[in-house]
Order: sequence, then structure tokens, then C-alpha cells
Amino acid sequence: MNIIKFGIVGVGNIGSRHCEHVLKNSRAKLVAICDIDKAKADAAAKKYGCKAVYDINDLLKQDIDVVNVCTPSGLHAEMSIKALEAKKNVLCEKPMCLNLVDADKIVDAEKISGKKFMLVKQNRYNPPVKALKNAVFKKSLGKISLLHCDVLCNRRKEYYMQAPWRGTMNLDGGALMTQCSHFLDLMTWIGGPVKSIDAHMININHPYIEVEDTGFVTLIFENGAIGSLQYTTSVYEKNMEGSMTVLGTLGSVKIAGEYLNVLEYWNVQDVQMPILEKGAEANDYGTYKGSMSNHDKVIENVVKVLNGEEDIMTNSIQGRESIEVMQAAYISAIEHKEITLPLRGAHYKFKINEEPPITGNKKVDK
Repeated sequence: MNIIKFGIVGVGNIGSRHCEHVLKNSRAKLVAICDIDKAKADAAAKKYGCKAVYDINDLLKQDIDVVNVCTPSGLHAEMSIKALEAKKNVLCEKPMCLNLVDADKIVDAEKISGKKFMLVKQNRYNPPVKALKNAVFKKSLGKISLLHCDVLCNRRKEYYMQAPWRGTMNLDGGALMTQCSHFLDLMTWIGGPVKSIDAHMININHPYIEVEDTGFVTLIFENGAIGSLQYTTSVYEKNMEGSMTVLGTLGSVKIAGEYLNVLEYWNVQDVQMPILEKGAEANDYGTYKGSMSNHDKVIENVVKVLNGEEDIMTNSIQGRESIEVMQAAYISAIEHKEITLPLRGAHYKFKINEEPPITGNKKVDK
């Protein structure tokens, strides 16, 4: 058994959560944290009992096994590739990156390095999600015909003002990339490869950000199933729902609640509704709530993977699949047409942060 040594870059909300769960794991050690804000890095190092550095190149010189990339989304690719080139394993927060070109660079860097790239998709550990995945794996639902997700969130102006990178094209990527990447990951995890995407996006309630806050995405899966995702960060006052419905020829299941935490409906031929273990609460950031807090399980998976005890929960190829679907959705919304996968030619080179903002009628934020 090896103690796995971690170094964390970015000590904001999510980076701090990584620190806490590394410290709680008996087979993990927090060696160093890195942030360009020296005061923030020093304060976190004192709090968590580790070394502070202020540049990722200095972090990569430390005796660590894993670099946890917890920086703004637009920096994920650059920092993940740097870490892989330095022969460090990577645990990267979602999304993997903001475009398919960078996703392929990460995949290539991982192959060359001989190290592992692991992506944080903690909703895969939600008890209702695990029950649904198990039923689909066993073909208990028969042939899947329809998948639908609702991501109905509230993000007020305070959320975007807390960090200047939020709501920008270069570093955030948009509500689909930030608030919905977990849901699209689950849709492809359950439904399989996607054949085509048609999307519509607008900004209706956040005139001070560069990206969309509302959208509707239709997916056609290779197996013939139809998928749909409607999302917004403009729900009045607070989060309303984070849900997923899957319909098959032998059963129907809906996972609901604020953050995919409630098995709301289960009608499956010859299979009783499972009794689920109690799930974690949502990540609570004060002014808003995120996904179910399963980072303890994510860190444990990393420890077990690097000790040869289990497989990676979400690998670079799965991460790339999500990025391709999301990039195709943005292309569809901008070009007003259905996009067929795989992306090729100009579509392949397209980067959302090189395009003009997707905008629409704008209202006062509430």
C-alpha cells in the first residue's frame, strides 16, 4: 500500500474542498498547495498544514504523485498538460477543458507521459445515479428510448462578482460548460455515444456576463434514443431542480431533487425500487448550492487507482466525449443548425472563446 501524495493548484471553493478530503483520507497526504494569490496560498497552507507555492512550475518540482487542477475552467488544459509532461498524475475538476482541440492535447499528453488523467465527475457516485446505471448495465430498462435532464438553477450577480473569471468565455465557457457538464456526462454515460446535436442558447437575465445563461439541447444517440437537456441559471431566488428521466421499453426512472439526490420514480419490470444508501449533502457555497458532495469518493478512487485496486471512474476519453458534445452544442447554437459527430475540419478547430457572445433579450437579475 502506497501513501499517495497530492499537490493542489487553485485554492478557491473547490480547491479547499479537495484539501479537506485529501486530509481525511488515511492513505493520502497533502504536500503542497499553489495559488498565484500569495496571501490566499499562505492562509490555506497554514490551515491545512502543508507547503505553499505560488507558481505551478514550483508545484511540479515537489515530491507529489498527483496534481489536483482546481483552477478556472479555461486553465485546466494548460495546467493538466504541464503536470503530465512533468510526469505527474492529474485529477482535474470539470470540465476537462473548453474545446476539443485542448481535449485531444490532454489525451495525447497522457499517452506520452505514461501517467493518468482523472476527471472529477462526482455525480456518478450519487446513490440514485448508481442505481440507474446498474439497471441500464443489466438491461433491466430494455431498449432506452428517451433521456431528459432539467438543470434549473439560480446564480445571482453575487456569484459572478465573487470571481472575475466567472461568466467569461475565456475562462468559464458558459452555463452549459459550468453548470451542466455533470448532466451531459451522465447522459452519455447512460445513453452511450451521441450521433448529432441541435441546440438553442440565449442570455435572458445576466447582462453583465459574456456567455449564455439558458439553453435547450437535443441529442440523437447512436442507439436511436433521443435526449434533451433544458438548463438555466435564471430560476427565481434559488435552485429549483436537477433531474434526469430515462425511459426504456421495460421501465422508467426519474432522479430528481435539487442535485440528482432523490430517486423520485421507479417502475421497472420485475425489479423493485432499490433501497438506497444515504447520500451526501450538496456542496454549499453560501450564496448557492452545487452538486452532491462526493469528493471523498473521488479522492478515494484516485488512491485506489494509483495502488492498482480499481479502475478510474472518469478517464480522459470519457472527458473528451463530453467536451465534443458540448462544443457541438455551442456550434449548433451559433450556426443555427444540427451538428453531426464526430467534429471535423473547421468544427474541430472551433473554440467557443473565439466566437461572439450568445445573447438575447436581457432582464434584471433577481
